[in-house]
Amino acid sequence: MKIAVLSYSHHGRSMAQTAQSIGHEIVGVMDSEHSPREQLAHHFQAPAFDTAGNCLDATKPDAALVAGKHNEMSFHVQACVDRRIPYLLDKPFADSAGSLRPVAEASEKHGVISALVLPNRASRIVSVVKELLEDGSLGELVLYNSRLNNGPPSRYDPTPSYWHNDPNISGGGCWAVEAAHGIDTFLQFVGDQKITVVGAVMSNAMYGRVVEDNGIGVLRTENGITGIIESGYTYPSGKRGGDHFFRFIGTKASVFEQYGKNGEPLIEVHTTEGVQFSEDISHGARMKGVMGNAFDAIRDGNSFDPSVVDAVRILEVQDAVYAHARQSEASNGPYPLG
Repeated sequence: MKIAVLSYSHHGRSMAQTAQSIGHEIVGVMDSEHSPREQLAHHFQAPAFDTAGNCLDATKPDAALVAGKHNEMSFHVQACVDRRIPYLLDKPFADSAGSLRPVAEASEKHGVISALVLPNRASRIVSVVKELLEDGSLGELVLYNSRLNNGPPSRYDPTPSYWHNDPNISGGGCWAVEAAHGIDTFLQFVGDQKITVVGAVMSNAMYGRVVEDNGIGVLRTENGITGIIESGYTYPSGKRGGDHFFRFIGTKASVFEQYGKNGEPLIEVHTTEGVQFSEDISHGARMKGVMGNAFDAIRDGNSFDPSVVDAVRILEVQDAVYAHARQSEASNGPYPLG
């Protein structure tokens, strides 16, 4: 399949590398900035363009990988929709739900296949929890907790993703960049229920930057499921990429995931009979799984779950948590945030 890459950042380059590794051809690259554009062109030995429209018109790909600055994402999607080109969409999808909603509605109206690149969907822990819910072993889900905590925001400064630390472009810090993963998994298990934000904190206490370095949202569904979602930049720089954790609490059993001594993602299933341990697959294997399934759906002309419509709902929750936190000085700061 012929693939166009619409922007280096956030994960455009790595998504394209994954696409190549599973047998697809990169036929064109795009970025509005000269240096990232040249890096993409050199790495993939492909023609480079400064707008999404020019790239798609010249290369006529079978699908596009849409990444880029949060406040440009909706324009890249619109370029795909206008040309009826299927696309894979990188999180965090846009700088707000309001900016993505019109193009998402247009994408659905015209039947353009869209796929969200969310690796949690291909993880073993999600499969395990699904199975336990389906056979009744978990009972009713009552509490979901996820934490995705990476290294300091300074890691972005020397890269083409430097704009993550500019809230005028990204919409915020760690919550805007990483919260989509935890929110998506929560939504996957609670379905279409109405969700209320009952608590939120956006803190820049660690680095004092204009973007938050720790964000927490506390959610509640109509039937009483609590979701606690944390994202952060507070993990120390070192050999490990971060601190990532899952917790699913049911009325009959609990499922956790955290790292073992050697950095392996370990799943723990806790019941009254004891604890069972198993190992999850790596992040790279999850990405290959999700993207491979998305390309298969595009090849066969099938819809994909999750789609751009799900991205809007994720952003609605993300935006609502920000709004809740910004209502009070006690939950926002302590230093000025953009």
